[in-house]
Amino acid sequence: MTYSLPLPDVSDPATREFWQAARDSRLLLERCSACGVVRWPPSPLCPECWSDSYDRVDVRPTGTLWSYAVYHKAMSPAFKDAVPYVVAAVQLDDGPLMFGTATSEQGTFGHIAQLQIGDRMEADFDHVTTETTLIRWRRADGDAVEEPRS
Repeated sequence: MTYSLPLPDVSDPATREFWQAARDSRLLLERCSACGVVRWPPSPLCPECWSDSYDRVDVRPTGTLWSYAVYHKAMSPAFKDAVPYVVAAVQLDDGPLMFGTATSEQGTFGHIAQLQIGDRMEADFDHVTTETTLIRWRRADGDAVEEPRS
């Protein structure tokens, strides 16, 4: 199956190293050299101390479900055949919130009815093309989740 949904610009200088690490199934984020805050998304200045000095660090691909939304209407025509899908906000164990599509045993777009705030989550590195690996989120317990009832 060919991936046909919009893809991020993996050549953007601000995120290129992040996407390269994702291809290796790693999460690589910016860390402020002055105050140590790990941040996502990348930014030229630290949101805490405004320093412009940073390095990049690998962080654990795990966290806690902070919130999620089930999309029943496509916000872009490209996603019209993917609804309903779930976008999860995951508080990483090593830093900031990351957002991504939730996955389940049922397929790429998680039609998830049983997620609970506080669930343990882990990154699912979805190699959608030879150039692009998307970060999706699944429950860390590996339990299958049920399809929502319409």
